[in-house]
Amino acid sequence: MGAECPDSPRRIVSLPDGSVDHCYRVTGPGGARLESRAALGRHLLEDGETFPLEHLEVRPGGQAVNASRQIHALGDDAALVGHLDHSVLADLPFETHSMGPPATIHVLAFDGEECLFPERTDRFAQWGVDDLLAAIDWADLVDADALCCGNWVSFHGLSEVFDRLAARSVDCPLVLDPGAIGLAEYAAITDLFDALAAADDSLEVALSVSQSEYEAAAEVVGVSGDDPTATLSALRSALEISAVVFHGTDEAIAATRTGPTRVETPDVDDPQLTVGAGDRFSGGLACALARDWPWEDALALGNACASHFVATGETGDRSALASFVREQG
Repeated sequence: MGAECPDSPRRIVSLPDGSVDHCYRVTGPGGARLESRAALGRHLLEDGETFPLEHLEVRPGGQAVNASRQIHALGDDAALVGHLDHSVLADLPFETHSMGPPATIHVLAFDGEECLFPERTDRFAQWGVDDLLAAIDWADLVDADALCCGNWVSFHGLSEVFDRLAARSVDCPLVLDPGAIGLAEYAAITDLFDALAAADDSLEVALSVSQSEYEAAAEVVGVSGDDPTATLSALRSALEISAVVFHGTDEAIAATRTGPTRVETPDVDDPQLTVGAGDRFSGGLACALARDWPWEDALALGNACASHFVATGETGDRSALASFVREQG
């Protein structure tokens, strides 16, 4: 990476997924709108058989897509290499490279929360380095100021990409949100962890995880404890990577080689959307790491991006995030 002015845009490459999300509102007995997943569960247990769906919208989705939208909103140069061959994904306002058709996901929307039902497909299980390099030149990939990857659980070929990055001694931060890692087989997870450890010899690898993802990773490597900060630190040490970053409702924690950093998450009294907030966190984190920000500042930016999205359902730009943070005190 060349020398940058402090406020100059960074080029951040995200990969490899993409989806078309079909969103519905669920109606219960008597035509009343069901307000939560718990309410739907209760009606199912009470032998409910018919639940009409009100179609709300069709929207672009995918972890890499969401992260790129946040990166672009922050004013950086987002470059998305994903599965984008669909009209819903055709007008994204930044650099894109498509590797084929996206996934289809059906989303049940409740008040402040969503439930996702991806269509089953084996297409992405076969994805790998050759598919990536058919869409973007290796030089354009590794010349990035940061890499932001998501949805490893659907694209196990990312492990192969990380192996290639390790062999080529690429020098930039790598943020990985693996997705629902607990759904993967043990051998695939250990292969991923081996690839991340090898890549960290040249890259600064930050594994960005939610509560369930952190617990699944900790179980695989055999670490546990009542203190989440100590457990995250033990997980990072076991994985032999630069950082494990936990993004939660109450706080974000980064366990690094120099020690842990904790930053409180802004309160959101009336959540609008939660699915996709972690992707905005990862996008903000990648922007911060591309500038070599201190971890406290990097976590604060990721938190602001995620919390603003939860509060508004919108991807916040710099001005919106600044106003949101001021309002939060």
